[in-house]
Amino acid sequence: MTTTAAPTAATAPGPATVSAAPTATASRPASGSGRPSLPVRLLVAAVAVVALPALWAALAATGWLGAGLIGPAATVRALHDQWSMIWWNAEPTLTATFTGVGILLAVTAVGVVAVAAVPALTPALGGASVVIGSLPLITVTPALALVMTRGQTLVTTVTVLSGLVPVAAMLAGSALAAARGRDELGALYSAGRLRWWRHVGFWNSVPVIDLGLRAMLPACFVGAIVAEWSGATGTRGLGQVMVNALFSYQPEVLWAALLLAALAALALFALAAALMTPLRRRIR
Repeated sequence: MTTTAAPTAATAPGPATVSAAPTATASRPASGSGRPSLPVRLLVAAVAVVALPALWAALAATGWLGAGLIGPAATVRALHDQWSMIWWNAEPTLTATFTGVGILLAVTAVGVVAVAAVPALTPALGGASVVIGSLPLITVTPALALVMTRGQTLVTTVTVLSGLVPVAAMLAGSALAAARGRDELGALYSAGRLRWWRHVGFWNSVPVIDLGLRAMLPACFVGAIVAEWSGATGTRGLGQVMVNALFSYQPEVLWAALLLAALAALALFALAAALMTPLRRRIR
């Protein structure tokens, strides 16, 4: 009797233990995937939006940094008063920005397929991002002006160079993300590189592309302004307004141009997020 009862007692906990394990495992993601609700995220964003102008106004009111720092209210008033002049100068800057963005979007579309088909390109792209990122655009622009005509074409060229850094880094990261799991599952199902990329790899790389585009669009805008600072165009441009206002000591105009530039960069960031929204929803 003792011998017969022992196996029964020994085997009885087995099913209970096995059935308890999935229950414990299933409960972990529920507790670990606690993402803040939409009202909480909106509240945090609202606090961040309100806090920055409040700190700006408080710092300007102290006068610690001199009369050159004006508050947000005076800056908005100056932007309203000088809107016609500032917007007239901002138009070519935005034109060069969107031209450069269009070129880089085409490069991105071709590049994500190229690195999926030829993964050996990945180290070269990583090295290219480092080399291009180490070039100071403010000194590259005068050098390019020696071989190119000053104007919109030169500003667009510098804009593309500025956006190439996040694009090259994005393509390198996209290649690594797209190749994740291919050696195991791809070999199991005998999937070629492009077939794997179309069905699995591209969707793995969507978060990388999302971050890359969010960095690329504002970087193009900053590159256009830096090109105008550096003498790529001597007539119009938001960067030209900033330089003229700085050297003629017009702080109101300078801060108004800076405010418009900041708002434009945020709008470009939001545009990149909107462009990727359908793809982000597909991978959730």
